[in-house]
Amino acid sequence: MLSGTQAGAANSIGRFLLDAFDGILGSEGDSLTARRASFVSAHMLAGGLGLLAWPIYWALFGPADVAMTCAFVFLWAPLFIGLAVQSGWSLEDGQAASALCLCGFVTAIAVVSGGLASPALPWLLLVPLEASLSGRRAALVRAAGLSIFAFLTVAFLSLVGWLPPSRLPSEVTSLVAAASVFAALIIAMLALRTIQRRAERDQAIQSAEAAFLRSTASSPADLLTRHAADGSVVFCSESALTMLGVQPAAFEGLAPAMFVHIQDLRHLENGFRDTLVQGPQTIDVRLRRRNGTYVSVEMKTLAVGGEIVAVSRDVSERNARIADLVIARDRAEQTSEARVRFLASVAHELRTPLNAIIGFADMMDNEVFGPVGHKKYREYAEHIRDSGVYLVDLVSDLLDMSKLEAGKFTIERQRLEVGPLLDECMAMVSGTAEVAGVNLQCEADRGIYIHADRRALKQAIVNLLSNAIKFTPGDGSVMLRALSVLDGVVITVSDTGVGIPASELGRIGKPFEQVSGSKSIHKGTGLGLSLVKALTELHGGRMDISSAIGDGTTVTLQIPSEAGGTTIGRDGTLVYPEKFRARA
Repeated sequence: MLSGTQAGAANSIGRFLLDAFDGILGSEGDSLTARRASFVSAHMLAGGLGLLAWPIYWALFGPADVAMTCAFVFLWAPLFIGLAVQSGWSLEDGQAASALCLCGFVTAIAVVSGGLASPALPWLLLVPLEASLSGRRAALVRAAGLSIFAFLTVAFLSLVGWLPPSRLPSEVTSLVAAASVFAALIIAMLALRTIQRRAERDQAIQSAEAAFLRSTASSPADLLTRHAADGSVVFCSESALTMLGVQPAAFEGLAPAMFVHIQDLRHLENGFRDTLVQGPQTIDVRLRRRNGTYVSVEMKTLAVGGEIVAVSRDVSERNARIADLVIARDRAEQTSEARVRFLASVAHELRTPLNAIIGFADMMDNEVFGPVGHKKYREYAEHIRDSGVYLVDLVSDLLDMSKLEAGKFTIERQRLEVGPLLDECMAMVSGTAEVAGVNLQCEADRGIYIHADRRALKQAIVNLLSNAIKFTPGDGSVMLRALSVLDGVVITVSDTGVGIPASELGRIGKPFEQVSGSKSIHKGTGLGLSLVKALTELHGGRMDISSAIGDGTTVTLQIPSEAGGTTIGRDGTLVYPEKFRARA
């Protein structure tokens, strides 16, 4: 059995010989890589045989003269041409060099085998035929010129008698001539077969391109255009009227600058250039409609006969979906950042009163100021109570927000009078307002009744009053109003505080967000207004805010007299409205 190395070598040699025979027989692969492999293998095999012929010639005929040395040089050249193509030469350059070597080899053989009577001279006809395989007109013209020049050179040397005597014996000259012509015909047939296969392949490609264009043109939603090399429109399909509101005939002859967004013009020009050089491209541009607006399209381009065929598809909806996804991602990132800030705020807010509670309790326990009857302990007891109340309020807000985010919040609707409820709210914050030096006022119509959850509505109003007092400087005022309307009640809390920047109003009501005016951020978790907004929407109402720096803030709650936008679950709980759940 063969070892792994031997088997690999055998496979490599086998592939080399198969590629060489493909190249010799004129067979071409479907891909450029396959054609290069066939060309390289065939020429390396031919050059290798030429090297092998050198010592055989020496053994049979002795040292070669100048003419035969030139013939052998041209016979060895295919080996180096194959190596050059394998190293990076283009296939077209290799085919042109191969034609040149064939011309030199035939000329050298004709010189030593009878000149114009040489049986090798007909092979000069194969030189332009081989050059035509490169597919370049310039290579064919050069090869034809070389063949004519070589023939005229041999003819001139024959006429002036400068050629050496023919080295072919006279009795085999006719046989060699017949064999040479037959071999030339065989090679010519193989070359012509290669050209025919290439033409068939090009025709198949063109047919596929035509089928692609027909199928694309049949789609009424896509715009089909044909452009000259400079980008000007040569043809435009009927879809131009639907997509851009422009008659197809009006499009013909226009330069890209007339219908492409100026910022996309350079991108389109580069795409057209790459299409002609590299092949099909996909270009995203904006085309101008008749009304001056723009539509985003995905343009697929294809080079056909030196022109460019473009198929443009409206991708506005796709881009809008992408934009929505980007916005959703940004919102998710903002929510994540807000939660991080919220956790840091909660940690700070919990730590401060807990430290006060622990510190004051330790001082009382150790009787630092003497027996417990000392008046200082009464002051510490008040601090402990205030800190405990603050912690209770903080934890209550957190629990309420957790219920809201979970989508359920238990409320009990009942018929209640708004006036007494407002009086209770005013009493709860009056002490805070007095300490802050804020004038607290209330104006409300009497006899206003509403179906609502007493605790939830009271919590919302107290939160608004506490916020207003917190951000109103001394000698300022906070006004609480209630007004009966046709479908419910409108409650407003206005202050003469620092106000809120217009750029920050969009963040109001979002969970875990704090907004500051001209002052620094006050203590708190940033849940107050978001809870107010959520509790208001639970009742089917809405919260509106108007504010400006230095002009105070007004928060308006519109509460309907009946339930709206909520659902009562089987367990008696109120399912949170979907519109708020999506935002939370």
